[in-house]
Amino acid sequence: MKRLLLLVALCVALTNCIEQTSQPTINPNKDFVMQTIDSSFTTLVSHKPETYKIDSLEQALISAGLIDIQSLNDSILVSLKYSTADNFMKRPLYSNLRKAYLQPEIAQRLARVQQFLSKEDSSLRLLIYDAVRPRSVQWQMWKGLDTLPVSKRVKFVSNPKNGSVHNYGCAVDLTLADQFGNALDMGAEYDDLRRIAYPKFEQEFLLKGLLSKKQLANRALLRRVMKKEGFSGIPTEWWHFNGHSRSRKKALQNYRIVQLTIISIVKSQFLLAFLVDSFV
Repeated sequence: MKRLLLLVALCVALTNCIEQTSQPTINPNKDFVMQTIDSSFTTLVSHKPETYKIDSLEQALISAGLIDIQSLNDSILVSLKYSTADNFMKRPLYSNLRKAYLQPEIAQRLARVQQFLSKEDSSLRLLIYDAVRPRSVQWQMWKGLDTLPVSKRVKFVSNPKNGSVHNYGCAVDLTLADQFGNALDMGAEYDDLRRIAYPKFEQEFLLKGLLSKKQLANRALLRRVMKKEGFSGIPTEWWHFNGHSRSRKKALQNYRIVQLTIISIVKSQFLLAFLVDSFV
Protein backbone atom coordinates (compact mmCIF):
# COMPACT_ATOMS: atom_id res chain seq x y z
CA MET A 1 0.00 0.00 0.00
CA LYS A 2 2.78 2.37 0.88
CA ARG A 3 4.48 1.53 -2.37
CA LEU A 4 1.27 2.32 -4.27
CA LEU A 5 0.89 5.73 -2.58
CA LEU A 6 4.53 6.55 -3.29
CA LEU A 7 4.07 5.64 -6.96
CA VAL A 8 0.96 7.85 -7.25
CA ALA A 9 2.79 10.80 -5.66
CA LEU A 10 5.71 10.33 -8.04
CA CYS A 11 3.39 10.34 -11.10
CA VAL A 12 1.65 13.54 -9.97
CA ALA A 13 4.99 15.32 -9.45
CA LEU A 14 6.22 14.16 -12.86
CA THR A 15 3.02 15.38 -14.58
CA ASN A 16 3.33 18.86 -13.03
CA CYS A 17 6.92 19.08 -14.12
CA ILE A 18 6.03 18.21 -17.71
CA GLU A 19 3.20 20.77 -17.82
CA GLN A 20 5.45 23.55 -16.54
CA THR A 21 8.12 22.65 -19.05
CA SER A 22 5.67 22.65 -21.98
CA GLN A 23 4.25 26.15 -21.23
CA PRO A 24 5.90 29.03 -23.16
CA THR A 25 8.09 31.38 -21.18
CA ILE A 26 6.51 34.84 -20.92
CA ASN A 27 8.87 37.79 -21.01
CA PRO A 28 6.87 40.89 -20.04
CA ASN A 29 9.68 43.19 -21.13
CA LYS A 30 9.86 41.59 -24.57
CA ASP A 31 6.10 41.93 -25.07
CA PHE A 32 6.26 45.58 -24.05
CA VAL A 33 9.06 46.25 -26.52
CA MET A 34 7.14 44.58 -29.36
CA GLN A 35 3.97 46.52 -28.53
CA THR A 36 5.98 49.75 -28.50
CA ILE A 37 7.52 48.95 -31.89
CA ASP A 38 4.12 48.12 -33.36
CA SER A 39 2.64 51.32 -31.96
CA SER A 40 5.52 53.45 -33.22
CA PHE A 41 5.29 51.92 -36.68
CA THR A 42 1.54 52.58 -36.82
CA THR A 43 2.11 56.20 -35.73
CA LEU A 44 4.88 56.64 -38.30
CA VAL A 45 2.70 55.32 -41.12
CA SER A 46 -0.33 57.40 -40.11
CA HIS A 47 1.75 60.60 -39.97
CA LYS A 48 3.71 60.24 -43.20
CA PRO A 49 3.74 63.52 -45.17
CA GLU A 50 1.14 63.92 -47.90
CA THR A 51 2.35 63.99 -51.49
CA TYR A 52 2.10 67.46 -53.02
CA LYS A 53 -0.66 67.49 -55.62
CA ILE A 54 -0.90 69.96 -58.49
CA ASP A 55 -4.48 71.20 -58.81
CA SER A 56 -6.28 72.52 -61.88
CA LEU A 57 -5.25 76.12 -61.28
CA GLU A 58 -1.57 75.31 -60.91
CA GLN A 59 -1.58 73.01 -63.94
CA ALA A 60 -3.13 75.83 -65.97
CA LEU A 61 -0.33 78.18 -64.93
CA ILE A 62 2.32 75.61 -65.84
CA SER A 63 0.67 74.96 -69.20
CA ALA A 64 0.78 78.69 -69.92
CA GLY A 65 4.55 78.66 -69.50
CA LEU A 66 4.77 80.40 -66.14
CA ILE A 67 7.62 79.48 -63.78
CA ASP A 68 7.63 78.44 -60.12
CA ILE A 69 10.05 80.98 -58.63
CA GLN A 70 11.47 78.49 -56.13
CA SER A 71 12.60 76.25 -59.00
CA LEU A 72 15.09 79.01 -59.86
CA ASN A 73 16.13 80.00 -56.34
CA ASP A 74 15.00 77.92 -53.38
CA SER A 75 16.21 80.55 -50.92
CA ILE A 76 13.07 82.53 -51.74
CA LEU A 77 10.18 81.91 -49.37
CA VAL A 78 6.53 81.75 -50.44
CA SER A 79 3.40 82.29 -48.38
CA LEU A 80 0.52 83.10 -50.72
CA LYS A 81 -1.92 85.23 -48.75
CA TYR A 82 -4.79 84.65 -51.17
CA SER A 83 -4.57 80.89 -50.63
CA THR A 84 -5.56 81.60 -47.02
CA ALA A 85 -8.03 83.83 -45.19
CA ASP A 86 -5.19 86.15 -44.11
CA ASN A 87 -5.98 88.91 -46.60
CA PHE A 88 -8.35 91.85 -46.95
CA MET A 89 -11.04 89.57 -48.45
CA LYS A 90 -10.90 87.34 -45.34
CA ARG A 91 -11.22 84.15 -47.41
CA PRO A 92 -9.08 81.99 -49.73
CA LEU A 93 -9.19 82.91 -53.42
CA TYR A 94 -6.61 80.50 -54.88
CA SER A 95 -7.94 77.10 -53.76
CA ASN A 96 -4.84 74.98 -52.92
CA LEU A 97 -2.14 76.94 -54.75
CA ARG A 98 1.04 77.08 -52.64
CA LYS A 99 3.69 78.11 -55.19
CA ALA A 100 4.39 81.52 -56.72
CA TYR A 101 4.32 81.58 -60.53
CA LEU A 102 5.61 84.37 -62.78
CA GLN A 103 6.54 84.90 -66.40
CA PRO A 104 9.99 83.31 -67.03
CA GLU A 105 11.80 86.63 -67.54
CA ILE A 106 10.28 88.12 -64.38
CA ALA A 107 11.03 84.99 -62.36
CA GLN A 108 14.67 84.99 -63.47
CA ARG A 109 15.08 88.63 -62.50
CA LEU A 110 13.51 88.01 -59.09
CA ALA A 111 15.86 85.06 -58.53
CA ARG A 112 18.77 87.44 -59.13
CA VAL A 113 17.28 89.89 -56.62
CA GLN A 114 17.64 87.17 -53.99
CA GLN A 115 21.27 86.77 -54.98
CA PHE A 116 21.85 90.51 -54.48
CA LEU A 117 20.06 90.36 -51.13
CA SER A 118 22.14 87.39 -49.94
CA LYS A 119 25.34 89.26 -50.77
CA GLU A 120 24.16 92.26 -48.81
CA ASP A 121 22.90 90.23 -45.83
CA SER A 122 23.15 86.44 -45.95
CA SER A 123 20.50 86.07 -43.22
CA LEU A 124 17.73 87.73 -45.26
CA ARG A 125 15.35 86.16 -47.76
CA LEU A 126 12.58 87.37 -50.03
CA LEU A 127 9.11 86.31 -48.85
CA ILE A 128 6.44 86.31 -51.59
CA TYR A 129 2.82 87.04 -50.71
CA ASP A 130 1.36 87.10 -54.24
CA ALA A 131 2.56 86.63 -57.81
CA VAL A 132 0.46 85.86 -60.91
CA ARG A 133 -3.22 86.59 -60.31
CA PRO A 134 -5.94 85.39 -62.71
CA ARG A 135 -8.32 88.13 -63.80
CA SER A 136 -11.26 86.19 -62.33
CA VAL A 137 -9.67 86.69 -58.91
CA GLN A 138 -9.07 90.35 -59.77
CA TRP A 139 -12.82 90.72 -60.30
CA GLN A 140 -13.52 89.23 -56.86
CA MET A 141 -11.15 91.72 -55.24
CA TRP A 142 -12.64 94.61 -57.20
CA LYS A 143 -16.14 93.72 -56.08
CA GLY A 144 -14.93 93.19 -52.52
CA LEU A 145 -14.07 96.90 -52.33
CA ASP A 146 -17.31 98.12 -53.87
CA THR A 147 -17.99 100.36 -50.88
CA LEU A 148 -15.16 102.59 -52.09
CA PRO A 149 -15.57 104.97 -55.01
CA VAL A 150 -13.67 103.92 -58.12
CA SER A 151 -11.20 106.80 -57.70
CA LYS A 152 -10.08 105.31 -54.37
CA ARG A 153 -10.56 101.67 -55.27
CA VAL A 154 -7.98 101.79 -58.06
CA LYS A 155 -5.31 102.70 -55.49
CA PHE A 156 -5.54 99.19 -54.08
CA VAL A 157 -6.87 96.98 -56.90
CA SER A 158 -6.53 97.69 -60.62
CA ASN A 159 -9.76 97.73 -62.58
CA PRO A 160 -10.18 94.20 -64.02
CA LYS A 161 -11.54 95.65 -67.25
CA ASN A 162 -8.10 97.08 -67.93
CA GLY A 163 -6.16 94.33 -66.20
CA SER A 164 -3.46 94.50 -63.57
CA VAL A 165 0.25 93.74 -64.00
CA HIS A 166 -0.42 90.80 -61.66
CA ASN A 167 -2.82 89.41 -64.28
CA TYR A 168 0.08 89.16 -66.73
CA GLY A 169 2.31 87.35 -64.24
CA CYS A 170 4.61 90.38 -64.24
CA ALA A 171 4.10 91.77 -60.71
CA VAL A 172 4.89 90.47 -57.27
CA ASP A 173 3.87 91.33 -53.70
CA LEU A 174 6.61 90.54 -51.22
CA THR A 175 8.59 91.47 -48.14
CA LEU A 176 11.89 90.57 -46.45
CA ALA A 177 12.25 87.77 -43.91
CA ASP A 178 14.97 86.80 -41.45
CA GLN A 179 16.80 83.47 -41.35
CA PHE A 180 13.89 81.91 -39.43
CA GLY A 181 11.30 83.01 -41.98
CA ASN A 182 9.88 85.82 -39.88
CA ALA A 183 8.81 88.87 -41.88
CA LEU A 184 10.72 92.05 -41.06
CA ASP A 185 8.78 94.90 -39.48
CA MET A 186 7.63 97.29 -42.21
CA GLY A 187 5.39 99.39 -39.96
CA ALA A 188 2.20 98.22 -41.72
CA GLU A 189 0.99 94.73 -42.55
CA TYR A 190 0.41 93.34 -46.02
CA ASP A 191 -2.93 94.47 -47.49
CA ASP A 192 -3.11 97.37 -45.05
CA LEU A 193 -5.32 99.94 -46.80
CA ARG A 194 -4.30 102.81 -44.50
CA ARG A 195 -2.03 105.63 -45.60
CA ILE A 196 0.70 104.36 -43.26
CA ALA A 197 1.35 101.64 -45.88
CA TYR A 198 1.89 104.26 -48.60
CA PRO A 199 5.57 104.80 -49.47
CA LYS A 200 4.77 108.38 -50.48
CA PHE A 201 3.71 109.24 -46.91
CA GLU A 202 6.60 107.56 -45.08
CA GLN A 203 8.36 110.76 -44.02
CA GLU A 204 5.11 112.21 -42.73
CA PHE A 205 4.50 109.18 -40.50
CA LEU A 206 8.14 109.16 -39.41
CA LEU A 207 7.82 112.75 -38.16
CA LYS A 208 4.63 111.80 -36.31
CA GLY A 209 6.44 108.93 -34.62
CA LEU A 210 4.11 106.35 -36.19
CA LEU A 211 6.89 104.83 -38.28
CA SER A 212 10.39 104.17 -36.97
CA LYS A 213 13.72 104.63 -38.75
CA LYS A 214 14.24 100.88 -38.61
CA GLN A 215 10.90 100.22 -40.32
CA LEU A 216 11.73 102.71 -43.06
CA ALA A 217 15.19 101.18 -43.42
CA ASN A 218 13.59 97.77 -43.98
CA ARG A 219 11.34 99.22 -46.68
CA ALA A 220 14.26 101.03 -48.27
CA LEU A 221 16.34 97.85 -48.40
CA LEU A 222 13.51 95.99 -50.13
CA ARG A 223 13.16 98.76 -52.72
CA ARG A 224 16.91 98.94 -53.26
CA VAL A 225 17.42 95.24 -54.05
CA MET A 226 14.29 95.12 -56.21
CA LYS A 227 15.44 98.14 -58.20
CA LYS A 228 18.69 96.36 -59.10
CA GLU A 229 16.69 94.13 -61.45
CA GLY A 230 14.39 96.81 -62.76
CA PHE A 231 11.39 96.27 -60.50
CA SER A 232 9.48 99.42 -59.63
CA GLY A 233 7.24 100.11 -56.65
CA ILE A 234 4.01 102.06 -56.47
CA PRO A 235 3.06 105.03 -54.20
CA THR A 236 0.30 103.23 -52.27
CA GLU A 237 1.71 99.80 -51.31
CA TRP A 238 5.19 99.16 -49.88
CA TRP A 239 4.93 95.45 -50.86
CA HIS A 240 3.99 95.75 -54.55
CA PHE A 241 6.57 95.72 -57.36
CA ASN A 242 6.06 95.66 -61.11
CA GLY A 243 8.43 93.88 -63.43
CA HIS A 244 7.10 95.91 -66.34
CA SER A 245 5.46 99.27 -66.80
CA ARG A 246 1.84 99.52 -65.69
CA SER A 247 1.09 100.65 -69.24
CA ARG A 248 -1.48 98.34 -70.83
CA LYS A 249 0.08 98.84 -74.24
CA LYS A 250 3.57 97.81 -73.15
CA ALA A 251 2.27 94.77 -71.26
CA LEU A 252 0.27 93.61 -74.28
CA GLN A 253 3.38 93.75 -76.44
CA ASN A 254 5.01 91.04 -74.33
CA TYR A 255 2.34 88.94 -72.63
CA ARG A 256 -1.35 88.16 -72.49
CA ILE A 257 -3.68 88.23 -69.53
CA VAL A 258 -4.17 85.11 -67.44
CA GLN A 259 -7.84 84.25 -67.04
CA LEU A 260 -9.71 81.37 -65.44
CA THR A 261 -13.29 80.47 -66.22
CA ILE A 262 -15.29 78.01 -64.13
CA ILE A 263 -16.97 75.59 -66.53
CA SER A 264 -18.43 72.99 -64.18
CA ILE A 265 -18.44 71.57 -60.69
CA VAL A 266 -17.37 67.98 -60.02
CA LYS A 267 -17.60 66.49 -56.53
CA SER A 268 -17.62 69.92 -54.91
CA GLN A 269 -14.35 70.84 -56.64
CA PHE A 270 -14.14 73.62 -59.23
CA LEU A 271 -13.03 72.33 -62.61
CA LEU A 272 -11.12 75.21 -64.15
CA ALA A 273 -10.56 75.88 -67.81
CA PHE A 274 -7.55 78.01 -68.55
CA LEU A 275 -7.85 80.82 -71.04
CA VAL A 276 -5.17 83.20 -72.23
CA ASP A 277 -6.56 85.97 -74.38
CA SER A 278 -6.53 89.63 -75.14
CA PHE A 279 -8.60 92.21 -73.32
CA VAL A 280 -12.36 92.03 -73.65
